[in-house]
Amino acid sequence: MTLRSAYFADWKGGAIVLLWGDATGMRDLRDFLRLTWAAPNAPTLDRFCEAVDGRMIAVRAVSDQRDTGMRLARDGLEWRLQPDLAEDFAEMVDVLASSVSGHQYLETRGSDISVEVSIGEYPETLRPDSRGF
Repeated sequence: MTLRSAYFADWKGGAIVLLWGDATGMRDLRDFLRLTWAAPNAPTLDRFCEAVDGRMIAVRAVSDQRDTGMRLARDGLEWRLQPDLAEDFAEMVDVLASSVSGHQYLETRGSDISVEVSIGEYPETLRPDSRGF
């Protein structure tokens, strides 16, 4: 397992996108968050992250802090970030990469959908329709 993602409409009382995996997946996500700003379009996490719910996550750079956050898109998800916020998130994910288990909430102001990144807490088989953990 490296990294998996899924959108949960009602997780612990609210909507959340969960990214969970192992140390390799955490390092891939960290590196992506640090390097994605050089891309001319909205890059996606699909190179290293399996969207188990079929909702691919595209990351888009924005300039206004009020525009940041995770949003539902037509057939996937769009994660809007400012470059400095992405760097802060990369640092938080880097801490997880050297942990056996734990999680971080990557919070922004402009979103009703929370983002949780987790290592060693959820099984590979976790799916939005059956929380068998």
